[in-house]
Amino acid sequence: MRILIINYEFPPIGAGGGKASQKIAASLVEMGHTVRVITSRPTQLYTPFGNMAVFIGVSLWIYLLYIKVMFDKDLSDHGFTILATLLLLAGFILRNTGLTWELISPMRGLKTVEFKDGVEIRRIPVLRQRQDYCSTWEMGTFLLSGFWHCFWQAREFKPEVVHVFFGIPDGPLGWFLKRIYGLPYLISLRGADVPSDEVKRFAKHYQILRPFIRWMWRDANAIVAVSNGLRSYALNTAPDMPIEVIPNAIELSIFIPPRQRAHDGSVRLLFVGRFNAFKNVESLLEVAAQLKTSGIDNFELSLVGDGSTRANLERLTVEHGLSRHVRFLGWLERDDLVQIYRQADVFVTATTWEGMPNTVLEAMACGLPIIATRASGLSELVQDGVNGYLVNTHDRAALTERLTQLIDNPYERQRMGKESRKIAEQEFAWEYIAEQYVRVYERIKK
Repeated sequence: MRILIINYEFPPIGAGGGKASQKIAASLVEMGHTVRVITSRPTQLYTPFGNMAVFIGVSLWIYLLYIKVMFDKDLSDHGFTILATLLLLAGFILRNTGLTWELISPMRGLKTVEFKDGVEIRRIPVLRQRQDYCSTWEMGTFLLSGFWHCFWQAREFKPEVVHVFFGIPDGPLGWFLKRIYGLPYLISLRGADVPSDEVKRFAKHYQILRPFIRWMWRDANAIVAVSNGLRSYALNTAPDMPIEVIPNAIELSIFIPPRQRAHDGSVRLLFVGRFNAFKNVESLLEVAAQLKTSGIDNFELSLVGDGSTRANLERLTVEHGLSRHVRFLGWLERDDLVQIYRQADVFVTATTWEGMPNTVLEAMACGLPIIATRASGLSELVQDGVNGYLVNTHDRAALTERLTQLIDNPYERQRMGKESRKIAEQEFAWEYIAEQYVRVYERIKK
């Protein structure tokens, strides 16, 4: 089967949804299918605008020198001399700004076409500036670029089915291909693309877009959510929609527990994810401060990730006197991230909204007990009292109590960690998940 996957986020861009689409694509290739992915190739306007300014500035100076030589004109107070000089100055500044962006951006050097794990990846130009965050306007540039590139690539690739990750912003591309080529498409709901009061960032957008989203879901040949919790939120928008549930999965051969975890020294707590409003990382720092105040000093909290709230998190760390206890590690390459999981003792998250977090699955596969909030999707990963604890969202006191229990009990941490790995092996292998998607593809392409 020839399958076209559309996702505006694909590694190294984005987080859980991008990683999931990457692994699903690779699993489909292993099963004998042909897969092409259309995703983002971030670019910026500094360099082209700079080149244009330099070109115009140089052209004006050539013209002025021609006038000076041929007609012996006095150009000392000519307005074009000032304009040409300013254009050259602006051009060089813009060009150097663009060069700096290219050098420091973690998204630099992405190829237009590449093959990875047998998957053909086509990256289309978008005006995205950050690895971990995409503004509404930047999503719009993917959509505009996507209409053009999807039209030609679908015509050349001739897919039998289209798999769209994230109803917003990518859903309209599936609708477009269905209208142009009659291609059936599946929308995979991942989390923030489902209207909910918990997603504060898009609250105003969804007040306007909710009727459009409902109509687009009905147009799709199939809708899949990554958890029962997310499906429940989706049904609030479209109560009569047949929405299936296919969870995320995990690379069990890569994310593996260490042979033995050290039980001496500080207990290593770990959070991995974006630093944004609904991840609620601030609560983890407040809980860390409560632990310290209550006399529990033998812990270290590692925060892996980045995002819009990082400056505030660093400020809170200093204000609470937690500099010795909290480490900001930024985004890590996969091999380094696996090592961080293997070195940790407990995975903790205070998130208020999720689809089904890959980071929790990765932690489980690495044999970590999980302390998490009862956000959507998490109750399907964490069995309270078995492989971790669940607390109500925003209940910092309960979160502190559960952390205290595990910090003081290495044997319970070990028992729960083994249960986490067992659950990951039994329920969340990628091969099993990919097979479920293939069954949906075969059904909708008939």
